[in-house]
Amino acid sequence: MTSTIHEFNTPIEVKTPHGDGQAILLIDYGLTVNSVWVVRLNGGGYVKHYYSEDIQIYDNPMNGRGWDVDETKTK
Repeated sequence: MTSTIHEFNTPIEVKTPHGDGQAILLIDYGLTVNSVWVVRLNGGGYVKHYYSEDIQIYDNPMNGRGWDVDETKTK
């Protein structure tokens, strides 16, 4: 099994189960294992790891949109 680590040149704004933060790394363990996002949380700078299904990505504000996920339909 080979894994790949991708460092984002510009951190990606995300929502996590612990609040908002910036994704700084993505670890891909291959086809059979869920990818892991490494996120720096706002308000203290704690770094946590999350599986892909626990992350919501902030939409591009240049499109005039922000958080566009209806949280009542998730989980």
